[in-house]
Amino acid sequence: MEPSRKMEFFQKLGYSREDVVRVLGKLGEGALVNDILQELIRTGSRPQTQEGQATSAAPLLVPRGSCGVQESARRALGAAGKEDCGGPASSLRPIVIDGSNVAMSHGNKEVFSCRGIQLAVDWFRDRGHTSIKVFVPSWRKEPPRSDSPIREQQVLEELERQAVLVYTPSRKVSGKRVVCYDDRYIVKVAYEQDGVIVSNDNYRDLQSENPEWKWFIEQRLLMFSFVNDRFMPPDDPLGRRGPSLSNFLSRKPQPPEPSGQHCPYGKKCTYGIKCKFYHPERSRHAQLPVADELRAKTLAWPGRGA
Repeated sequence: MEPSRKMEFFQKLGYSREDVVRVLGKLGEGALVNDILQELIRTGSRPQTQEGQATSAAPLLVPRGSCGVQESARRALGAAGKEDCGGPASSLRPIVIDGSNVAMSHGNKEVFSCRGIQLAVDWFRDRGHTSIKVFVPSWRKEPPRSDSPIREQQVLEELERQAVLVYTPSRKVSGKRVVCYDDRYIVKVAYEQDGVIVSNDNYRDLQSENPEWKWFIEQRLLMFSFVNDRFMPPDDPLGRRGPSLSNFLSRKPQPPEPSGQHCPYGKKCTYGIKCKFYHPERSRHAQLPVADELRAKTLAWPGRGA
């Protein structure tokens, strides 16, 4: 890849021109893209959001192994949100979309459907997300072939013009295509930006390859389904006992409701503490069994002693 194209590629990822020039000066203009990216990460360079703010508060995640490791990682992830300030968009996590996975899912695993990528991007835009990146291998720009059909290829061109889509590099050597591993780009960028990965791939190979990514992939992978032309992520991305979708996508999650459904009997309920429903009138004190509540009220009447 030519130096000018390398510079354009890394600037699309959010790295500053100064950082890229510094690394190219160290490694040489003929350095491979993966080596440049690894050096940028090693030297502490951080990509910027579309608003131009550096995400310098990217978390330091450590491998699981002790009871306090996950809690430390969660605190580190939360610190990024506390330092972020601004409008509503700043409270939403960056989105990194696995373009190939989304397109093939929309094409029923038979066709690379670019419309699926557009539907996913539009869904996050409608929610207020402004930092959205889509990764697609660069060979998808080539004319479609019978063994790799592609639909609505112009969608990729439009998203690239909007600086939303990034092509991962590939080239031909002796007539054979050499393709860089786009999954690694997806996970690296999402990890650095403390964002969310949109894919139905579990990235098991990358979890095993880099322990620092294991917890991140487990906690920040947003799966999805397509119902006709409707992009539908789950309302409970981490399971029924996990956070809601809104909290999952937010840097500053809202606390959950104190309980679930209100008791249909209200104040007439006689189950006391055994009642599985929510009683707002009992929210400020412990829910005692009915007998204990009556005993406490009786002792509180004038003229009655303990």
